[in-house]
Amino acid sequence: MANKRKEGKAVKVKTLEQILQVINKRYVRIKKQEKKNNNIVLYTVLEELLKIMRKCDNLFDSMKPKVEYLGSYFDGLRVGQPTEYDLNVILTVHVNYNKIMLESQKHAYTSIKMPEEFRRLSKMPVTAMKGFDKTEFWCNSDHRLSVPNFRAWMQGVVDAALYQLPEEDGKRILKVKDKIFKLNFKMSGPANTITIHLDDSYVIDVDLVPTLRFELPKIPLRTQIDFEKVKKTNVPYYFAVPKPSDDDFSWRLAFPYQERYYTDNKNNLKSTLKLLKLFRDVQEFDKLASYFIKTLFLWEIVETDEKFWKKKSLTFLLLHMLGKLRDNLAVATIKNFWCPDHNLLEKIKPETCKNWSNRISNIISDIERNQFRDPSTVNKYFSKQTNN
Repeated sequence: MANKRKEGKAVKVKTLEQILQVINKRYVRIKKQEKKNNNIVLYTVLEELLKIMRKCDNLFDSMKPKVEYLGSYFDGLRVGQPTEYDLNVILTVHVNYNKIMLESQKHAYTSIKMPEEFRRLSKMPVTAMKGFDKTEFWCNSDHRLSVPNFRAWMQGVVDAALYQLPEEDGKRILKVKDKIFKLNFKMSGPANTITIHLDDSYVIDVDLVPTLRFELPKIPLRTQIDFEKVKKTNVPYYFAVPKPSDDDFSWRLAFPYQERYYTDNKNNLKSTLKLLKLFRDVQEFDKLASYFIKTLFLWEIVETDEKFWKKKSLTFLLLHMLGKLRDNLAVATIKNFWCPDHNLLEKIKPETCKNWSNRISNIISDIERNQFRDPSTVNKYFSKQTNN
């Protein structure tokens, strides 16, 4: 290990591996106590809020809402403070799912055509009285389920629940036993974002995404998705998410549990992935979504064996995956893991991708050149501070 002289004494210089571990601890790893405290708040507020939502809307109650704790935080891939959560609210439609027709749309999207028995729910007095009259507005004339109408209904349920709560200084007050929580809310993409104010400067944002769950062997007709890859995980469930797109009747299919199957139990994989996300943030590659980075890793997982992730150092894996990111940006292409015909970078200008690729190439060269002579060089690329 290299030494440096300081006031006549030899001082051990940290290796690149040690410096990366420090960066991981300082900027990436979530503090255990903060994680524990936030989880308590999250579970307490959501449990109570779902109870109120079920009381406010008979249809929502009848669909047996169940929260699935998904997203980067629960996958162990979140960088920084545990203050943003993506939670799927799984809703069950009262029909025979075998009669629902899924038909492939562009890329990893599908339309959802409801069967005749669903259309009767809004007409029959018994079910109409239980709130199913609202479902009449969920579909178009071809009985395809509308993304904006479904989201608008869910937003109405959230609104109705929060309007039940007293208001103070523009925030809704939720009391659970001896605790008081201040909330406000807004619509954000496919989700209903609820902000929990713990104090004047610390908030938790929770995205509640209304979601439908399907099970293999049911798949969309003429799908472009590689469902053989899905089957290999032995996880039969997948989700349809009402994500806004150019088509009001296209639902995005998501495979979060299958992705968790691939990324779990891979030693340094998650640390490497989070360091790449931190690198993205520091370098201000603002259009490079976290899911794009995760997809790079999913491809590398299936192209390598278990030993690759369990035996290689964090230094090796980080430089290796930075190289993969550089190479993919050079050709402005990251293939969708589940739907390889889809290029995730299609909306980013090729010249932007090329510029990022060149920057990463120079950064890799600088880190490698100084790996033993001055390993602290890496700090300037992973933090705003240059000292370690």
